Amino acid sequence: MRVVPARNGWSWLVRGFALFRKSPPMWLFLVFTYWIAVALLGQIRYVGPATSTVLLPAFSVSFMVMCAVLDRGGLLRPALLFSGFRSGPATLVALGVLYLLSIIMVLGVASFADAGALMQWVLSGQEPSVEALRDGSVSRAMLVATLAATPVLMAFWFAPVLVAWNRIGAAQSLFYSFFAVLRNWRAFFVYGAVLALAGVVFIVAVTVAAFLMQGKVQVLHSLALILTLLSLPTVFASFYASYRDIFPENAVPAEPPSNRENP
Repeated sequence: MRVVPARNGWSWLVRGFALFRKSPPMWLFLVFTYWIAVALLGQIRYVGPATSTVLLPAFSVSFMVMCAVLDRGGLLRPALLFSGFRSGPATLVALGVLYLLSIIMVLGVASFADAGALMQWVLSGQEPSVEALRDGSVSRAMLVATLAATPVLMAFWFAPVLVAWNRIGAAQSLFYSFFAVLRNWRAFFVYGAVLALAGVVFIVAVTVAAFLMQGKVQVLHSLALILTLLSLPTVFASFYASYRDIFPENAVPAEPPSNRENP
């Protein structure tokens, strides 16, 4: 499995947007359906968020399959949202469990900076105290969490699709993903910088809208949700663009093989 130097990271978002333009209505429908499913699971305290995290690798493969279908001139269908569960589901679930444990470990490390306030906020929804926000401990915990999560994200970036499309184990996929990202850190730095800049523009737009629509909180929330929904297909498709850029020689099936075809 050969890893090659990537192009500029910003091009992944450009190519991701090009894939989104091929089928905007179905993209939005599938992303919105996934979003609603995660939101409904989130209503089940503790179990729901944990389940959605464990299933995240399989759903990430589903979105990669959607991109591959569009890349080959095919059409998106609702059934593709669950196509990621057809290739190596047991290994993908194992990856999801490892991802969940990694998140808990990251939050545990960050808890040394704020006595666990950030961990309680993420895991149970309990907002930090005013004192924790004022003294900067939560901000420090967020910084620690970001630094601790970076190698985790590197290891899991390509791992699900490597499991599904290259038939390798969880540990091997994490290894290949980590060093593929490390080798192309410059492209990922540019990619992250562009996303961060887009995030700043998004925050500024929402802030301006909040100033113009004083007292219309519901309208503001709806606007933020719509803008987020419109941006997610491009972001999801950019993951596929980064994979094709860094692993160009890997086979990309138009749709994953069924479990009966797995060795």
